Amino acid sequence: MTLIELMVVLVTGVALSSIISHFVPAIPISLFQIVIGVTLATMGNINVEVDSHWFMMLFVAPILFNDSWRFPKRELWELRAPILGNAILLVLVTTIAGGYAIHWLIPQLPLSVALALAAVLSPTDPVAVQAIAKRVKLPENLLHVVTGESLVNDATGLVSFNTAVKATVVGTFVLGDALLNFAWMTVIGVLVGILLGSSMIAFRNWVSRSGLADVVFYTIFTLLMPFIIYWVAEGWLHASGLIAVVTGGIAAKILSDRRSNLLSAEATIVSVHSWEVVVYVLNGLIFVLLGITLPNALHSILKNTEIANWQAFAYGFLVWLIVFFIRVIWAYSIQLGQHWHHRKTKVSFRSAIVSGLTGVRGAVTMAAVLTVPTVTDAGTAFVGRDLVIFIAAVVVVLSLIVASIMLPLVTKEVSQRDFTQPESTMSVEDAADQPKADISERRAQLWILRVGIQKLRDMQTESNRRIIHELISRRQKSARSLRHRIHDDQDQSDFAAEKELELQELALQAQRNRLQQLLVEEHISPITYSLQAKRLDQFEADLGSDRELVDLKRMKWLYRRLRADFRIWLSDQESDRVYEESGLAIREMAKAAIKALSDYVSRQVGDTVTHRIIRQTAYNLIVIYRYQIEKTKHVPSFDQQEQDDRKRLELELKTLSAEREMVQQLYDQKRISRQTSINLRQCINYAETRALVGRNEE
Repeated sequence: MTLIELMVVLVTGVALSSIISHFVPAIPISLFQIVIGVTLATMGNINVEVDSHWFMMLFVAPILFNDSWRFPKRELWELRAPILGNAILLVLVTTIAGGYAIHWLIPQLPLSVALALAAVLSPTDPVAVQAIAKRVKLPENLLHVVTGESLVNDATGLVSFNTAVKATVVGTFVLGDALLNFAWMTVIGVLVGILLGSSMIAFRNWVSRSGLADVVFYTIFTLLMPFIIYWVAEGWLHASGLIAVVTGGIAAKILSDRRSNLLSAEATIVSVHSWEVVVYVLNGLIFVLLGITLPNALHSILKNTEIANWQAFAYGFLVWLIVFFIRVIWAYSIQLGQHWHHRKTKVSFRSAIVSGLTGVRGAVTMAAVLTVPTVTDAGTAFVGRDLVIFIAAVVVVLSLIVASIMLPLVTKEVSQRDFTQPESTMSVEDAADQPKADISERRAQLWILRVGIQKLRDMQTESNRRIIHELISRRQKSARSLRHRIHDDQDQSDFAAEKELELQELALQAQRNRLQQLLVEEHISPITYSLQAKRLDQFEADLGSDRELVDLKRMKWLYRRLRADFRIWLSDQESDRVYEESGLAIREMAKAAIKALSDYVSRQVGDTVTHRIIRQTAYNLIVIYRYQIEKTKHVPSFDQQEQDDRKRLELELKTLSAEREMVQQLYDQKRISRQTSINLRQCINYAETRALVGRNEE
């Protein structure tokens, strides 16, 4: 398989994992990606030789750069003590204490090999933790600490790992040389990151001031930064490329914020979304590659007759326990120290357990451990290499599974306070003073859509009626989808949805009757009758189908459309005549549906909530049928199409402006939270951008 074919397969696996995760949100997406990787390796015979250098440069470096760029600087500074403590001291404690414990547990592993195994297991993987945290709602500051330490601990753990491996390969270990090497890689890595990050941003600002920068340049330049920084630090100066990337990202972000006026809003938005796509794909590829490497990593040890399979798995489980308990004891000790300094802080062993569970290991661990050489400088085999790789693989998978299962259970009773905040923690009284929004985001979206629909009705004239019906119809579809989702979330009977189904069936029957009349009166031919009857049959079948199968419905609609066009082409009648008859049939059926709905509403006398819901639902359906009528009888010329586009854009922008004002009103009235306000504004901004860049079509 060529490299291009391999990349297509891997990215397809990432996309497939996203689809599966959508239907099974309780399980972290990283586990699905690992399973897909294992499937590709076992059933697809795909084998990827992971080289540590290119893996770190192509995958880990841009992810760490993006994390450091987007990491909140205020939290990074305020939580510097626990972040650096976990990223440096905890890694060293895990390496030393865990190494000796592993050597005692598995005597056949030399001490240097045990230290290397403990070092490579010390870094945490924030990607999997954040996927779990979205579901279990970990304390925000704990997430900041885990994310912050992951920016540094990869470099710390890998430096310790490489030092231990080098000692095993050479056969001697000199503490002074090891400390000097550690200091060089760390200090030079920090300096390279600061200098390169600052100079590259300065160059970008100079280009922007010269008027030469555009959106494409800014985006590509930003995407290249982590690769250049890592390459210079690792390849030229033999320092830690990961530390350089992290410090470079932080320095670049600080300088970029100070000169943000030099950049256009378009460049910033495009760059942010480009990074989101790139990082999402890279995260997925990391775990898919991890799944691909697992079978080969496990094969050697499972075929080894010197150690039983159950014993190898037991070693993996016990090593995970060692690393887990070291992290728990560390977190609990930090709490005790803070309680000794600040008596008001509480000590919670459950918080320590949560901290231990967030120490999930990932693909960086596997990428590093697979680089262990097979022989030493003396020509002898590297003792325990297969067992080290096997144990690392077991710990990675086990940490993901245990965190997925245990974190939702443990965090049910966990306080929002955690050990990372001593005195500055928000008090209970402060939290109680915060206003609570009483409208969810989905209900706020529905409210705003109704405001937009009302705004369009107010702007309706005879000249723009068709376009108004088109825009209202689109918003009604979105509102209907939102009502269904709110109904599904609440698991309660939805009177509006039931009435909508009843009115749709009433309109459908009226359309059938009118279609039969047209055939009897010979206004349409049998083939037109057959095509329209099948369209109504399919619409009736869709009424009772699962609302979630939207994409399947669209595929079926496309298939029916192509089949109808093919039948018209094969028929003896002229195609233009059949299309003309179809337009007539659609108009007449829509008129019949409107009359049936209007007659039904006229019989509903009263002003109760029930009557208002019926009238509103009927009106929404009538607008859709009016839009169908306008579409079939209006075939615009090129000039008319341009005029319609201008009208559509003008109406759409006025409507979005009204919706934006409604978001501000809801926020001022404290009906929605700040985050909900941001999300709603972002959706409106996206819709506005889509309307401005071209024709606003379905």
